[in-house]
Amino acid sequence: MEETIDILRSGEVPRQPLRITFKGQDFQVRILDDKLYKNLNEITILLDGIVQKLRKERDRWYFENTEDDMEFANDIGRAIALRYRL
Repeated sequence: MEETIDILRSGEVPRQPLRITFKGQDFQVRILDDKLYKNLNEITILLDGIVQKLRKERDRWYFENTEDDMEFANDIGRAIALRYRL
């Protein structure tokens, strides 16, 4: 939680927000990593005010510390990959 507050307080949240609709609900995602490149397998994001880490394993995206919402994590990862051509 403090990590989220520090990032927001600094005012340096990079890139434009990416909006995701999942099961009829809208979410706002910002990428916190400085560099994006092809074959990236880990992305740190700010998801509706909470810092999350996405990991890619075998062409599927997952939240790092939980197996909940695997489809949601995969949709976010695919949207980021499409937007930034990863």
